Amino acid sequence: MIGAVLIGAVPAVAGATGSRAGGDRADARDQTAARAPSLPVAARALAPAAGAPVVATGAARTVTGPWAVGQPFVPLAAGAGRAVADVVVTGTGGPGSARDVAGHVRPAAAGAPVALQRWTPAGWQTVDRGRARVDGAFTLRLVTGGLGNAQYRVVAPHWLGQPRVASDAIDVGAYGDLREVLPPDEPCQGAVAFAEPGCENPDLAGRLMPDPRRGVGWHRDTNGAFTCFHGETDVPVERCDYGSTRPDALRVALVGDSHAAMVLPGLRDQAERLNWRLHSYAAARCLLADPGPVDDECHFRRGDLLRRLLGGRYDVVILTGYRQTAAAPDAIALALRRLLGTGAVVTVIGDGPKLDDATLACATNPAATVAQVVACAMPRAAALQPPDPLLAAHAQAPGTVLVDTVDLMCGAADCRPVVGHVMAYRDLHHLSATFGRSILAYRLGPVVAALDARAAGERGIVG
Repeated sequence: MIGAVLIGAVPAVAGATGSRAGGDRADARDQTAARAPSLPVAARALAPAAGAPVVATGAARTVTGPWAVGQPFVPLAAGAGRAVADVVVTGTGGPGSARDVAGHVRPAAAGAPVALQRWTPAGWQTVDRGRARVDGAFTLRLVTGGLGNAQYRVVAPHWLGQPRVASDAIDVGAYGDLREVLPPDEPCQGAVAFAEPGCENPDLAGRLMPDPRRGVGWHRDTNGAFTCFHGETDVPVERCDYGSTRPDALRVALVGDSHAAMVLPGLRDQAERLNWRLHSYAAARCLLADPGPVDDECHFRRGDLLRRLLGGRYDVVILTGYRQTAAAPDAIALALRRLLGTGAVVTVIGDGPKLDDATLACATNPAATVAQVVACAMPRAAALQPPDPLLAAHAQAPGTVLVDTVDLMCGAADCRPVVGHVMAYRDLHHLSATFGRSILAYRLGPVVAALDARAAGERGIVG
């Protein structure tokens, strides 16, 4: 996992209860169970950064928790340390897929034993053993277990008087084809209809889900998206927690305005099985960006939010928002670049098309037939106005991952409110929760690919 430096204190939000963590008041608990950087200096000596010397101080002691190596610390002179370095994981696939784990034990010593361990509720369990070559290099093998994220590390045991040391915890994802893992409610429904031309499901014939011609049910298709959301700009954005609470869970932040709130339901409902610990930071207006001048109404909230994200030790930060945000692309890009500096996979979900009044009225006409509703459309060029500042910000922040799913909602010439028998909208520009579930696999595909690239030590990921 990755570390980041907390910049500044974070005020709490009064009244947050249950799974809602006001501000970052839950961070004290998180830090004891999430990442090596939260350990004491002596404990960090057992899991050094790549190439860093191991320096332990104080009396011998034993560490507990997911970083424990089960051996007392051995004090070392500064600069004389032993380390497991350059660890990378190659390979992709779902549960049961094989991966190679390579790296070096430094200083090099031929024949030094190494072990690959996986974190389990019972502690670190060894899954493979080997020995370093003459240059200190090693290669170990793992076979992934269940779906989603797991943590591994490489341990070099005591050998020829040298102390036992371990690598940082490494995230290894077993996701496979997310279209199979995260299918829509029914085959060929929603975004799948655009993503997989020719996909047919006779059971969908003559149906609209939800039906925009019948009452206001289509307008209320949110699946609890706004249970953690507010519009004030002079208070911190409330953080709500979802998904896995395992110590090896991937830490994911979803950030943005009401359009981020509409991404939340699908992601929230899958976070547990993916072993993702999801924190949502969604509030009206003031999209994440450089705080700007102090007299700007968004200055406080943007500054506070950025500090919390920089200090949150997130593995993934997902930002999305309405294309008509007041935030400037260069200010958004500055915030994105700062987040990249933490080592997180920073993902931008481009905004979807915006309907005009005539197209929405066409789709919600109570006298229309299903065929007439499906035929409602507006020119693609008009639906993508004004230009999306998130796309421009992504271009100014090399290394961010772009998720642009407009082509799963629009053809070459037009955009339609009904996609794959699903009413994709709940008003002129907010997507429905039903459609959000159908498009989730396509939104997360670039994210998990970037996580695989990070584990393999690749940099400069560009969507």
